Amino acid sequence: MSLTRQKVTLIGIFALFFGPLILVMLMRSSWWQYQPANLKNRGHLVQPPVQLILEQNQAQEVEGKWLILYVLAQPCEEACIDHATTLRQIHKASGREREHLAVALLGPGDVEPGLWPKLESIYPEFILLTDTAASVSETLAAVNTMVAENTGDTSSIHTYVLDPMLNVILAYGANTNANGIHKDLKRLLKWSDQEKPR
Repeated sequence: MSLTRQKVTLIGIFALFFGPLILVMLMRSSWWQYQPANLKNRGHLVQPPVQLILEQNQAQEVEGKWLILYVLAQPCEEACIDHATTLRQIHKASGREREHLAVALLGPGDVEPGLWPKLESIYPEFILLTDTAASVSETLAAVNTMVAENTGDTSSIHTYVLDPMLNVILAYGANTNANGIHKDLKRLLKWSDQEKPR
């Protein structure tokens, strides 16, 4: 066997045994930024996250939970009610993670008469929040501006996902389907469960 052929054989053996190890090390490093398409967020990532400041009694209702927040249209007509109903289905479909998740509907201080009872009849587990001072709406408007600047998407955003510290981390355009929101939440809840101390 010639010297050149011996070198090629040696390199082949080295690549066979050490190639996968090097590849794994690269993939685990921060240098490797590969993300499969099926793991991408359906919503817009809010970078940096923005903390929502709720009134104390309202904050206590959602404390320690992941939150889907939907800002109700004014007036809240058929499309608005339909979207709230869709969010109810996401909550119901969350299985054992349901106790760590809440769905909150945000209305203005002068919410239209009869709306809260109507929404409660659709789903008693809705948390109904009132933005009396419009401060929450102002914060969410700033989030929408940030999303538009970062993504170029200027479509209307009314649905958000917040972490248990009330940081807005995902924002969804009006055309996002419920399945996309559900998939994002499922992944977030699974990740947060893995991060909990055993």
